[in-house]
Amino acid sequence: MKKKQKLDLKPIEIDTPRANRWKKLAKFGKLPIIKQIARKPLYPDGLENQTASPIPVNLSLGTYEDQIVPRKLVEYFIKKAGTILLIDCPCRTANVCKNHDVHLGCTWMGRGASKVDRSKWPGARLATKEEALERERLAYENGLVPHLGKLRSDAKIYDVLDYEDEFMSICHCCSCCCVVSVMKYAPSFIQKTVKRMEGVEVRVNRDICVGCGTCFKVCIYDGLKMKKNKAMIDQENCKGCGRCERVCPNEAISISIDDYSHIDELIARFESRVDISG
Repeated sequence: MKKKQKLDLKPIEIDTPRANRWKKLAKFGKLPIIKQIARKPLYPDGLENQTASPIPVNLSLGTYEDQIVPRKLVEYFIKKAGTILLIDCPCRTANVCKNHDVHLGCTWMGRGASKVDRSKWPGARLATKEEALERERLAYENGLVPHLGKLRSDAKIYDVLDYEDEFMSICHCCSCCCVVSVMKYAPSFIQKTVKRMEGVEVRVNRDICVGCGTCFKVCIYDGLKMKKNKAMIDQENCKGCGRCERVCPNEAISISIDDYSHIDELIARFESRVDISG
């Protein structure tokens, strides 16, 4: 009898010096003494003011107010932003990404965006709302997952800490290069800042799943596990980005939202923490 080939169920790991440094730093941060030392300067006001969320890019979620869900959400924030800064994707630039357009990078909004030193970031330029919306269209067509973020660590990296509460991002993430993939190695208090959008549910139809492992290759959150040669969603880790549903060759994975009012809740969550009108 032919021995069944063992599946490689690990997602693609970013193996570059830059990514490995981030990974080591994240793992180092799990040490109890380091967590105590690092938490206060990173989050002096606690974690309540920090939030991030992937927005699933899946047509199966349907439309909200005549627009597909991710486009509606990002359009809301772009139209509200007083300042918009576009930059090339730092992750794909550093990793010389071969799969996605490096120019479909981060969109920064708010007064903090106007204070970023543009000479330090490839492709950095102030943009109109129309230009930002066009980038969203291209990123969606390119299969990139938008991540909304209001994080103190971002303000520190971009040297705009004085404008932390006026600085928000829409990052367009791939599964092959995104630095968010190292977050699974970080302390739990950092992992908890990235939240699944309320009401979004990802499920596997085990009657259809053949256990091919394709979905594991694109999940950067360790949101999947294998049980009896069938994929299952790890509901604790899954962030609802929808990548697994898009790549499943047998359409065994579904993603849905139980109530579109959760979209308004997500908008309210960010608006209570950040003002991007400047």
